[in-house]
Amino acid sequence: MVITSPKGCVLAYCLATLVWLGNSSHAQDILIGWDFPVNSTVSSVSSASVATGVVGPKSFAMASGLSANIFSSQPYAWGASSWTSGGTSPGPNGTTNNDYFYFEIQADTGKKITISGISRLILQVSASGPKKWSLLYSESNSNSAFDPSPLRSYGPFNVANPVNSGEILDTDITAFVNAAIAANPIILTAGKVGYFRLVGFGGTSTSGSGRIVANAPASTWDFALTGKVEDMPKTSQTITFSSFGRALLGDEPLSLGASASSGLAVTYVSSDPSVAEFSNNSLILKKVGTTFITASQAGNIDYYPAADVSQTLTVSQPQPSDYLTSRYPVTTTYGIEYRVVNDYKGVLTTLAFDLYRRTSTPTVAQPVVILIHGGGYNASSADRTQSYIVSLGNELAARGFQALAIDYRLRATADRTTDATQLPALRDAAADALEAVKFVRANAVAYGWDPNAIFLLGGSAGGRIAAWLAVRESGDQGGLSTSDPMSTTSPASSVTSDATAVYDRSGMVASAILFGGPETTFRAYTVNSSDLPCIMVHGTYDGNTDQVGSIDTYGSVDLYKQLVAVGVPSELHLLNGYGHQFDTSLGAYASVDAIPTVADLTARFFIKQWERKLAGGTEIFAPAFTKAGGSSLTLTAPVTNHSAPGTTYQWTKNGVNLAGKTGATLVLNPLLATDNGSYAVVVGNPDQSWSPFDISWLTFVNTPISAVNYISTGLNEVLSHPTSMTLSVATVNVPSLAVAYPGESATSDVDADGWVALVEYALGWSRAQGSVGKSAILPQTVVENQRLVLNYQVRTNDPKVEVTAETTSDLGNPLSWSSAEVRVSTVGSVTIGGEVLEKRSASVPMDETKRFLRLRVNQSP
Repeated sequence: MVITSPKGCVLAYCLATLVWLGNSSHAQDILIGWDFPVNSTVSSVSSASVATGVVGPKSFAMASGLSANIFSSQPYAWGASSWTSGGTSPGPNGTTNNDYFYFEIQADTGKKITISGISRLILQVSASGPKKWSLLYSESNSNSAFDPSPLRSYGPFNVANPVNSGEILDTDITAFVNAAIAANPIILTAGKVGYFRLVGFGGTSTSGSGRIVANAPASTWDFALTGKVEDMPKTSQTITFSSFGRALLGDEPLSLGASASSGLAVTYVSSDPSVAEFSNNSLILKKVGTTFITASQAGNIDYYPAADVSQTLTVSQPQPSDYLTSRYPVTTTYGIEYRVVNDYKGVLTTLAFDLYRRTSTPTVAQPVVILIHGGGYNASSADRTQSYIVSLGNELAARGFQALAIDYRLRATADRTTDATQLPALRDAAADALEAVKFVRANAVAYGWDPNAIFLLGGSAGGRIAAWLAVRESGDQGGLSTSDPMSTTSPASSVTSDATAVYDRSGMVASAILFGGPETTFRAYTVNSSDLPCIMVHGTYDGNTDQVGSIDTYGSVDLYKQLVAVGVPSELHLLNGYGHQFDTSLGAYASVDAIPTVADLTARFFIKQWERKLAGGTEIFAPAFTKAGGSSLTLTAPVTNHSAPGTTYQWTKNGVNLAGKTGATLVLNPLLATDNGSYAVVVGNPDQSWSPFDISWLTFVNTPISAVNYISTGLNEVLSHPTSMTLSVATVNVPSLAVAYPGESATSDVDADGWVALVEYALGWSRAQGSVGKSAILPQTVVENQRLVLNYQVRTNDPKVEVTAETTSDLGNPLSWSSAEVRVSTVGSVTIGGEVLEKRSASVPMDETKRFLRLRVNQSP
C-alpha cells in the first residue's frame, strides 16, 4: 500500500510509508525515504519511512555552514547556493573541508536491515560547484570529520558542471550509486545505527551551488534507500569468567571480570554472602571461608541466556608469606606524636613518626616495621625523611606491613664527636626507639597493628640502634661508663636510666641492620640465644676511606658470627659495588637502585623469622649437626609457605634429588653412616604469592650460603697455594649473595684478615691494600633479563693466574662443569690500593637446567 501527499504540503503531513511484503512473513522489502521541502530555507528534513523494524530514520540535513537558499525560479531543488571550494577526496581526515548532506537510520530490536540500493539521486550543480560526489557510510560518528574506522565510501561519482556562470545542470547518478551499494550491501543488525554523508568536493568557488533535485514523480520519495527488513534470530552467548587467585581477608574489594560474548552486562550471585557479598559492582570480602560466585547473563530479544559459570572463592586469613609481594597502594600520615621527653640539654622534645600503610583500612592486624634513620646521631645531619627511609617505608607498606619512620633525640655536631659522646647518644636513641615499640603495643587496636609482629629496621647510625635493641640485655655494659659527659642537666640526662634498663622484646620478631653494624669500640652487649634474629646488608664499597660517612662491615661480620654460633638465625649480605647507604657515587661503581633489593631481602628474612616464631621458634638446623647412629632425625623445610595450596618440596642430598622425598619434612630413621651429607630442600610456590619463577635453592636456616670453598691446609704464603681451587655460588632468586666469612684462624689466611689467600690473590687483593679493599673483591650474583649473572674482578698484571667462569645444572657431578655456554664480558676497571682491577661479568641463561655459576681459579707454575 502506498500513502502519499501532494507536493507542497506542510512538512508535518508529508510522512508516508511504502511497504512491499515479501514471500516470508519474517521479511519485508522497504523504502526508507525522505521528501525535501519546496521553496524553503530550512536546513533539515524530518520525513521518514515508518516501516516495521526501522527506527526513524533520523533527519536528512545539510552540513553546518551550508545555507538553504532555493531560488524561486528553481523550486524543485533543495540545497545551498554557497559551497566550499577546493574540497578533497573523502577519507580519514579528508571531509573537514567538504560540504555535505547527512542522514541516519537504525535497526529495531530483533531486526536486521539490509540496504541494497537507492531509489533516485539527481544532483544539481553550478559551474563552480562540486565536481565529484561520494556517499560515505559508517556505524560510528565520533567526530565532526566523520573519519571513523572502518569508513565505507561509495564513489566518487562525477557530475556535469555547466560551462557558464549562473547556469545549472542536473546529473542523475542513481544507477552508479545503486550499483556500488548492490556490490557491497549495508547490513545493520539489531540496535545498530547507520550514519551516512553525501559529500561534494572539488568546486572552484565559494559561490558555487550544490543541490539534490527534489521534483520526484508523483507518489514517490525525493530520495529513498531500498532494501529489506528481516527478523534477526537470537544468538547464543557464552560467559568468560577467570578463576580467582588467592583472596585474603582485608584485601581491597574485588572487581570481577566476567564478560559475555554478547557484550551484555553480567550479574553475579554469592552462595554465601557472609563470606563475600556484592556492593557497587564489587565483591566485599567479609570473613574467612568459601563461597561460590556465579556469573549469569539472562539474554534479551537478540540473545539466548548464557550458561551460568561459577568460580570458587576461598577467603583466607593472611599468612606471613602473603607479605612477600607488593600488592597494595600506599598512603602516608605525617607527624604522629609518640613521646615527649627532655633531651641531654634538658630541652623538652616532642618525638613523632610518619606512618606508611596501605591506603584502605585493613580488617586484620598488620605486622609493623619501626624504621630508624641514620645520620650519626647528629641533629644537623638527617631525620625521618631520609630518602632510603621513605623508599623502604613505601616498599614495605606496599607488601602490607605498616612502617613507622620515627624521630629520636639527636645532638649538636660538637657534642657527638667521640666514642664517649656517641655512646650516650646511642642510648638516648635506643630508649626512644623502645618507646616507639611501647607505643605500638599500647595502640595496636586503634591502628590495626599486630603487637606480636614488630620488626626493627635501621640504616647507618639507625642500623647500630637496631643492632643494640636486638642483642643488648639488662646489665650488658661491658665495663662502659653510664655517664653522659655532654649533659647539662642535673641529674644527668635520661641516658643513665637506659643504661641499666630491662629491654622488653615481647612481640619483637627480628631486626634489620643496613650499612650500619655495631660499634666495635663501645659495644655493650653479650650475644645469647634469646637475641633477635638479624639480617645485615652492606655495600662492598662501604668502609672505603675515600667515601664520606662510610662504615666498615667488620662489626656486622663479627655480630653475624656470634649470632650463628649461639643458634640465632641470621643472614649477612654484601651488595657488590655499593657504598654507604647503597650510594652509587663517591667511588662506588654500582649503578642500579639497590633499595628494592634490600626491601626484598629484608621482607623475606622478616617473614621467615615470623613463620619460625609462629611455629614455636624451634630451629631445626644449625651450622653443624651431629646425631648418634641408629637414632631418628626429622628435618623440616626452613621456609614453608603455609598459605600456598599445592606448594611442592624436593629434598636433596649433596645437591642430588632424593627420590620420593617431596614432603615438607624429611625423616631419617634409623640414621646410618650413609646418611652423612649436606641436605637442602627446593620449595615450589605454585600460586605465585612469591615471584613467578621463585623456586629457590634453600639451605638450612642457620647454615649460610658459603661463598668460598677453599683448601684449609698447606697455605702458609701466597706463592705456595695449590694450582687450582673453585669458588661456587648457588643461585637464590634475589639479586645478591649471602656471605659467610671463613674462620679467622684458618691456616690458609696468611694475613689473618679472614680471607683465603688464593681468593684474595686471584680476585684482586694485594698486601699493599691491607684490609681496606677486602670488601670490594667479593663476587655478586644477580638475575638480569632471564640470565644468571656473576660479577667479579681480577688483577690485570698477573699472567700466572687464570680465572674461568663455569656453569652446571648438577652440583653432584664434578665433571659436569663447563664454560661452553657462559658469556663473559669486560665491563670496566677499578683501582684499589694502587692496583688496577678488571671488572668482568659472566652470565648464563636462567632456565630450569642452568642454575649454578662458579669461578675456577688456576695458577700456572
